[in-house]
Amino acid sequence: MSKVILKPGKEKALLQRHPWIFSGAIDTFPSFENGEILPIYSASGEFLAKAYFHRENSLAGRVLTFSDESIEEILDKRLDAAIALREKVIDKESTTAYRLINAEGDGLPGLIVDLYDGVAVIQIHTCGMQRLKDRLIQTLRKKLPIRGIYEKSQSPARHQEGLSPFSGAVLGECPHEILVKENGLHFLIPIVEGQKTGFFLDQREMRQLIKNHAKGRRVLNCFSYTGGFSLFALQGGATEVTSVDSSPLACRLAKEQTLLNHMPLDRHQVIEEDVFDYLNQKTLPFDLVILDPPAFAKKRQDIHEACRGYKEINRRALEKMPPKSLLLTSSCSHFIDETLFQQVVFQAALEARRTVQIVGKHILAADHPVSLYHPEGSYLKSLWLYLD
Repeated sequence: MSKVILKPGKEKALLQRHPWIFSGAIDTFPSFENGEILPIYSASGEFLAKAYFHRENSLAGRVLTFSDESIEEILDKRLDAAIALREKVIDKESTTAYRLINAEGDGLPGLIVDLYDGVAVIQIHTCGMQRLKDRLIQTLRKKLPIRGIYEKSQSPARHQEGLSPFSGAVLGECPHEILVKENGLHFLIPIVEGQKTGFFLDQREMRQLIKNHAKGRRVLNCFSYTGGFSLFALQGGATEVTSVDSSPLACRLAKEQTLLNHMPLDRHQVIEEDVFDYLNQKTLPFDLVILDPPAFAKKRQDIHEACRGYKEINRRALEKMPPKSLLLTSSCSHFIDETLFQQVVFQAALEARRTVQIVGKHILAADHPVSLYHPEGSYLKSLWLYLD
């Protein structure tokens, strides 16, 4: 039987249920095609797991199951478990957009599935998951009343896997923009032209945080995209909100959604400008500032340059914000962990010569679970800061 055999002593990570196998741990590879699912055995012959493999990558295998079961059983169990979790943590009366599959967090590495009011937007990042695409779509259709599936697989990780970028409808009705609700507010989701799958669902809890602290404050939302933080700030009683983003599409939708939610545009200024340029102005007369940029580090080689970017935007904001103001600063870069991000913000505060206190950290959205056995799945970091 085709199987992967590990080197002696290299089974520890799998026994601790970590879902990654690196090439250096493998003693014997059978003949196989990239993306093929293979059983894994220890040097002593003990069955450990089943994973799909890629011969050319140092991260050679990604575990789908630690039991000896078929791929049909795996997909059924993973989808059932994911749906059950969302039933418990999502109020579907007030929220119709949420993440259904969060890669390793839901036991399906290389796969993201976001649901927008009956339309699934999927991202496939790996060769192994690409080979399972048709079965996955069949299983989604069987488990959920989906009216359309749109694939938006464009990550740099696909290049490493030998896959080309792909975007397009793969099933049913997939409009360019979908109207959804998040905690009662309405949003137009640009699934075709927007970033990621169309919306930053992972910041749901932090948008609630902003809502709870916006009353009576002047709010600046940088890298505002379609205005998620901005609308919750307005709902929370902000006296004025300024949204800054370089995307014409994002700025158009930020304005449309303000009116869609019956909020006054005279309290929501939307500025189409590069955030780095905007932060160059002499003062930032805002009591609450949000810095939620796109990932500056999309591969490991980008870390140094990304840290420079994060430090620069935080330094510029910290230098110019008034005393007794609040800053929410985030990073969604996989390759910059929480410790490094906090160090970068520390350097920014030091250079800005400000007294800064951490009053909170990122609150994980419950539909973005992270496996306890796979801490690498925690990619989004936020610091909630008070400036004296």
